[in-house]
Amino acid sequence: MTMNRSYVWPGLSIAVALVVLTIALPQNWKGWVPSLLRAPRLHFGLDLAGGTQLDFRISEQEMEEQFEALEKQIAALEAQGGASADQIAALRAQQQSVEELRQNIVEAIRVALERRINALGVSEAQITPSYFGGEKHLLVECPGVVDTQQCIAIVGKTIQLEFKEEYTSAPDVFKKEVRENVADTLARITKSGANLALLGQDLGDELGVLYIDRALYFKGQLPKGLEVLWNGKPSKDPRKAVTKHEGSIAVEAPEGEGKTEELEGIFLAEVLEPRFQTGRTITEAPTAFGILDNIEENVSYKTHSGQVLDASIETPVVSTLRLMQPGDLESTTLPDGTARVLFLRSLTKGREEVEASHILVSYKGASGADPSITRTKEQALARAKELKARLDRGENFAALARRESDGPSKAQGGSLGKFTRGMMVPAFEEVAFTLPPGVMSDPVETPFGYHLIRVDRAPVISLDRASYDELIITGNEANIRAADEFITRLQAGMLRRDEDAIALRLLFFSLKPTGWNDTPLDGKHFHSASVTLDPITNIPVVQIQFDEEGGKLFQELTKRNVQKRLAIFVGGELVSAPVVQEEISGGTAVITGSRNFEEARRLAQDLNTGAIPAPIHLVGQYTVEATLGAKALRTSLQAALLGTVILMLYMVAVYRLLGIVACIALVVYGILLFTILKLPLFLLSKDYIVLTLAGMAGIILSLGMAIDANVLVFERMKEELRKGKLVKTAVETSFRHAWPAIRDGNVSTLITCAILFMVGTSIVRGFAITLGMGVILSMFTAITITRWMLRRIAHHPLAENLALFGVHRNA
Repeated sequence: MTMNRSYVWPGLSIAVALVVLTIALPQNWKGWVPSLLRAPRLHFGLDLAGGTQLDFRISEQEMEEQFEALEKQIAALEAQGGASADQIAALRAQQQSVEELRQNIVEAIRVALERRINALGVSEAQITPSYFGGEKHLLVECPGVVDTQQCIAIVGKTIQLEFKEEYTSAPDVFKKEVRENVADTLARITKSGANLALLGQDLGDELGVLYIDRALYFKGQLPKGLEVLWNGKPSKDPRKAVTKHEGSIAVEAPEGEGKTEELEGIFLAEVLEPRFQTGRTITEAPTAFGILDNIEENVSYKTHSGQVLDASIETPVVSTLRLMQPGDLESTTLPDGTARVLFLRSLTKGREEVEASHILVSYKGASGADPSITRTKEQALARAKELKARLDRGENFAALARRESDGPSKAQGGSLGKFTRGMMVPAFEEVAFTLPPGVMSDPVETPFGYHLIRVDRAPVISLDRASYDELIITGNEANIRAADEFITRLQAGMLRRDEDAIALRLLFFSLKPTGWNDTPLDGKHFHSASVTLDPITNIPVVQIQFDEEGGKLFQELTKRNVQKRLAIFVGGELVSAPVVQEEISGGTAVITGSRNFEEARRLAQDLNTGAIPAPIHLVGQYTVEATLGAKALRTSLQAALLGTVILMLYMVAVYRLLGIVACIALVVYGILLFTILKLPLFLLSKDYIVLTLAGMAGIILSLGMAIDANVLVFERMKEELRKGKLVKTAVETSFRHAWPAIRDGNVSTLITCAILFMVGTSIVRGFAITLGMGVILSMFTAITITRWMLRRIAHHPLAENLALFGVHRNA
């Protein structure tokens, strides 16, 4: 038993060491390891990867005006003397809500911007609050995104909540209106002398109208209908500079999954610069794959849209795709010796779904029971058994449900439609997913009463579907290292080519009805959104509330749109389109359809974010090319490597054998630090340490800190050896006496790092966190690794030769 136990810790230590060492290896060396250990990688910031930094100022003027208006209303009511206390209390509650929003406005807008940046496919973006005088700013860093105009267009658009109703006019009528709008706009240019830039800013916010102030188009990127402008030149006469063209632009298809469709419309276009040649950095994976397919040997490119991930797809490809997020690039190898580079555009998870109906017999006190229900629980059970007997005798289920059911589905003959696991209460769900189709269940008890359940269609499990691009590597170089090299070249902006391009200004009018009409109801009338549980189905729903004016507008909207959809947009993005079941009064509504609590929570967050009365304004921008970032990274790594080599040589020269021990401890320190930088924070979160130039400076400085503890121990140890003590005794004594100095020095540094992290900006924080991690790891390696090695040396014959320790005993 003792012998077995003695092998446990060494075996466990070796296993942990192998895992850590594998994670620390460079990505292109790990083709042979499982994907779980290959996935961790370094995450670089703007200054090391290139990208765009945007500075947004948050305007609090509208909130201040709201607060002052409420203050005036309260003062007016108090001056009248006859106002009710409840009315004044309600206004003060609104004041408090505005004040709380003002205090949390930075975080609320940060969340909204983060959602938009994720839509760009940027996974290492940093959004840092910054304060200049009395102004609140958000600094947005988007590593890898060097198209400044794209970043501004998506991230910097106004956060606005809008409610829209379905478009009902005939398509021919709509097209006639669009053509008249185009003619009027063109007339304002040719007759009144207005320019396209001014008109574009005025009309660009209208539904179905897109304005692009300046766009650089390569030949293959020109929208259909604008090919005639490829050889065009700017006109000196502003009245002739703008031309009209019928054409189309590519937009995402309604069914999603990475599919696109051509949207027909009319362009008003102006040539800003004639055709010229410029270097094009290829950052889009599909485009890059197509180029590599043409210029590289043993490489081919395939694209897949809505592909079912079944047995026809190679298992390593399916496994890798299921671990990816949209926008990710990953590599994998196949048993046939080929390698793959995969770019995921979208992934739809499969789910188990069933279609069922039920008859609910409720009782007094049951969850969601109507106040008119007076039967007891025992009576409800007896009633349910009676109904079951009638159904067994052949009565029509739908007709009986309409007459006898206490549930809201009685109007549909008891039909609940399709639902997935997790949407119903467990007792109901357990029967619904196990009962054969057409068979009637015995009474099933839930908090809502007793149910008679019938499965209308057997449960089905849909398979995962993915839209992805695939670069296939064959031949002798088909390994994970080659695949990772392609990813590195793409992410570092190393894939470039010279192409002709033309600069255009465009105003596009869609000839296809957008499906939505603007309404007067918007974020100004919105009060709040919260997640609650439906009392009947126990499914999460989103409850929204409007102010008094908004309640009236919402009632009018719902009255004329019964059984139609009412769309909710946040910042121009559709977040929900519920069907109006009936006219809703009172300023409170419920949005159903969320599949789980998390989905409902996100919808409520989107609504609350869209109602933020605080516009953001772009006040500064800064772009770092990917090539400059790569150069900064290379220089930083060279500095770190050079500093480490010099430090090791110095330690060996001064401390000899002890110096070698310190060098080994330093290598262990470096491996541990490199591993931690690749892993998520606290191992369970989705956040990573984003490495910046300041962070690299912190790492380089921490190298000296890592060796400092060893110097204190070694100097004390040499003193003990000169006094004639044994190496074993000198080791223990030196660590015991050096510990207070090591502890105090490192703790003071950690306190400084904590202060820098709390009060500093993103750059200072990057320095503080890497330096602080380095200090903690240096304490571990000095106290644990170095001591362990010295204790082993103390029992080795080498310990008898004091010259190896750089010690000469006093005569």
